[in-house]
Amino acid sequence: MSKRAILLDALTSMPKDLAFMLRRADEAIVHHRPTPDQWAIADVLHHLATVEPLYLARLQRIVHEERPFLPYIHPATDPNPTTTPLADLLTAVTRTRQETLTYLEALKPGQWQRTAVHQTLGPTSLRFMVQLLVEHDTEHLNQLAQIQQKTRNNF
Repeated sequence: MSKRAILLDALTSMPKDLAFMLRRADEAIVHHRPTPDQWAIADVLHHLATVEPLYLARLQRIVHEERPFLPYIHPATDPNPTTTPLADLLTAVTRTRQETLTYLEALKPGQWQRTAVHQTLGPTSLRFMVQLLVEHDTEHLNQLAQIQQKTRNNF
C-alpha cells in the first residue's frame, strides 16, 4: 500500500472514529468543559470542522501556485462553549472532511510532491501537509478520549 493510500485511509476513517467514540455521548457531557479553560467535546468537534476548510484551501494553493507561502493555521478559540448539537457537529466534520478527500483523491500522484514554504516548518510538500492533517486528527482524537475520561469522572 502506498503512503498516499495510507494517508487517504487515515483521513477517511477519522469521522467514523469520531462517531464511534461519541456513539453513547450525552449532549450535556458533550457540551461540558472539564474546567473553564479546557475544551468540551463540542469545542473539539467545532475546531475540526472549522480548520478543515482552511486546510483544504492550503492544499489547493500548493497544487495551483508555485511554492506558495503557507501561514500557520490556528483559529481563535471561542471563550463560550458551542451549543451546536452533537449530531450537527459530527455532520459538519464529516462534510468538510469529505470535501478534502474528494479533492485529494482527484489529484495525480505527481501533484502530491508539489512544494510550498510553511511559516514554521519551512520547505514542505503537499504529501507532508496531508500527513500533518492526519497527525492533527490523531492529536484531537486523543484529546477527545482524555476529555471523555475527565468528564466521566466529574459526572
